[in-house]
Amino acid sequence: MSAERPVGPNVPRDWERATSGGPRPFTSWIAYRRPQDTPYLWESRHSGKGAGPVTAAGRVAPHTPEAEDSPNPWLQFWAPQRLAWWIALVFLVGSLLFIAGAAGSLVPSAFGGQHRMAIYAESCYFLGALLYTISIYGQVFESLNADDRIGPDGVTHAPQRYRWFGFEPQKLSFWTPSVLLIGSLMFNYETTFALGANLELLPKAGLWWTSLIGSVLFLGSSLLQLAEAGHGHLRFDPRDVSCWVGLMFVLGSMGFIVGSLPGFPDTGFPTAENPAGASIVKVGFLVGGVAFLVGSYLMLPELFIQLRSRGRRK
Repeated sequence: MSAERPVGPNVPRDWERATSGGPRPFTSWIAYRRPQDTPYLWESRHSGKGAGPVTAAGRVAPHTPEAEDSPNPWLQFWAPQRLAWWIALVFLVGSLLFIAGAAGSLVPSAFGGQHRMAIYAESCYFLGALLYTISIYGQVFESLNADDRIGPDGVTHAPQRYRWFGFEPQKLSFWTPSVLLIGSLMFNYETTFALGANLELLPKAGLWWTSLIGSVLFLGSSLLQLAEAGHGHLRFDPRDVSCWVGLMFVLGSMGFIVGSLPGFPDTGFPTAENPAGASIVKVGFLVGGVAFLVGSYLMLPELFIQLRSRGRRK
């Protein structure tokens, strides 16, 4: 367990902290004034991506010759040396598996019967949830090891050593993936026992509850992510790809919640055992998986946009 650290990076002593803000009670951005009276903006989400802060000018990077010559961030897909790239890729594959499982469950005849289809779908969900957990832990690791020092020239530097575990309740960038990780672990439980039950290896034990709780935690984390990206609880900038990532995760979480509801007849929804309820489950997880797929893909241009804004090559 690490000691609590202040929010924001270590900056040169002659830099003045001008103002800060974010969704209260958290701080998601800090504006500094340098000796030459030029502004400098630190943003928590960008520092966690290993791309460092961006120059303060309405959060738009200056058009330097180096930035102009860098590749279009929407046409870049390859950066395996960066953790943020792996996080996006693993979450993307996990989302594809959820889509494959939900889509396959809509056509049980293609698998020769309901039982075989269930094994196929639950196998996809099991692997998808496992990849989600790996990717989300990567986001926790990313937060714990965000760039924490800025040199006099404005260049950011990573921590001097890696931290694998920690607790930083004052940082929104820590809570967002941590809540998501707990939700993912709930899905790991649900998908493991659901697959085991279909293979007659494990009993069914509270599967619908864990699915719903995991989906609600996903939604809570996604709302925090959206608040961090927009620097406010109800702010959304359509020009900011980070806001779109958060929005897609909100929609994906809502889809998963809808897919979980038929497991609770008291809610008034059709039960999961009848055709109407089963369709809601399948469509809910299918739509949720598609939204998560879009959100995880958008994390790639988000990374390259940040690298380009700092005039840094991948």
